Amino acid sequence: MGYGKLAKGVSEKEAKRKLERVMPSSNRKKHFQGKTPSIFVGSHNYPKVNTGILSPQHLANPEMMDSPKNWYSEGFSIEKVASLRTSLVNSKKKFKVDEKDNFLSHTQEVAMARKPVDVEVELEKKPGANISGGRVKPVSASGNVEEFILGENPSVERKVEKMFYDTDAKAETAVKELHGKGIDNYKIQQSFTAGMLGEESSRELVPTRWSITATDDIISKNIRDKTIKDYQELGQIEYYNNEYMGNEFHIFLIPGRWEYELMELKRPGSVWNAAANTYIAQNYESYSGRTDYAEETAGAFYATRLGIMEHLRSRKRQAKALVIREVKPEYWAPLGVWVIRETVRNSFNDGEIVENFENVKFRIGNQFKFLYNRIKNKSKILEGRQTSLQSF
Repeated sequence: MGYGKLAKGVSEKEAKRKLERVMPSSNRKKHFQGKTPSIFVGSHNYPKVNTGILSPQHLANPEMMDSPKNWYSEGFSIEKVASLRTSLVNSKKKFKVDEKDNFLSHTQEVAMARKPVDVEVELEKKPGANISGGRVKPVSASGNVEEFILGENPSVERKVEKMFYDTDAKAETAVKELHGKGIDNYKIQQSFTAGMLGEESSRELVPTRWSITATDDIISKNIRDKTIKDYQELGQIEYYNNEYMGNEFHIFLIPGRWEYELMELKRPGSVWNAAANTYIAQNYESYSGRTDYAEETAGAFYATRLGIMEHLRSRKRQAKALVIREVKPEYWAPLGVWVIRETVRNSFNDGEIVENFENVKFRIGNQFKFLYNRIKNKSKILEGRQTSLQSF
């Protein structure tokens, strides 16, 4: 979700102003060399989109510039991540999504690379500051490419390269195969964005924010349908809690066949809510899954589902999952759904057994007080499963 569409949230001007406070104050250059960790494809004016390679103009550790797992494990603050990301320059050109070009070939090499790649860039003029972000990690400066040179032959991820040359496999099949072979979902997402996956006739650039959600959706659905639904049901109600960057997750795993519900409580003053009252968003899927996009919770729905699926698969169990995400005022910059994905993934280190379903409701009521009735009335799992869960 781009800054112009922060539903129920702060204005574009306010979001940018807050990020500008932590932007590195450095002289931007027209010509520079550096190591690029990733690519970026915009969605504005689709199907003719800006396609760029991200790289720092000054000395930096490029491997940390696009490394959500490390950001989480090292406890990076919002300020730290925002500072890293806004130090990157998006060296871009505009293409139709099905167009072919040498620059696009370079973006594919970067997307396949095992590690950041040396590049030399000449822009048409010094890059200007124009922060973009939302569902994706924020980026500040950008400029149109006049000349672009790869400074090395990248060492590529062979499994990704193999799928790149498989022009008969559909994109969804390619994503599943790469995940099954142990390729990290962040690398798969980059390959998807660069138009490297799928049948030759249908390959095209995919805006980064779309490819993130598509990758989370494809992988988590595959885990759900191919493994989770065959597993034994969980034997007790379990509660897990984790918080990072003002995003607190309350996760209840409940005995039964797979169902999943995400409720988001967006507190006043958080990046998603400039109003005076807490805004509640909700999306649900039954055992058979969804047939439409999760409009209210958007990319958060799919990033959360992936983390839960990975946990259940590791235990060879299935369950109903009720997740409440509380977005607090401390979350003042939209850094992307990686925050959600990594927070959920790391929620399952220490859980509690909840005696019965009444205690689930009590715990939620005790945590959210006067908001409980609004939560209960909006929730399908809380409202619809009370009777059948009396025995737990």
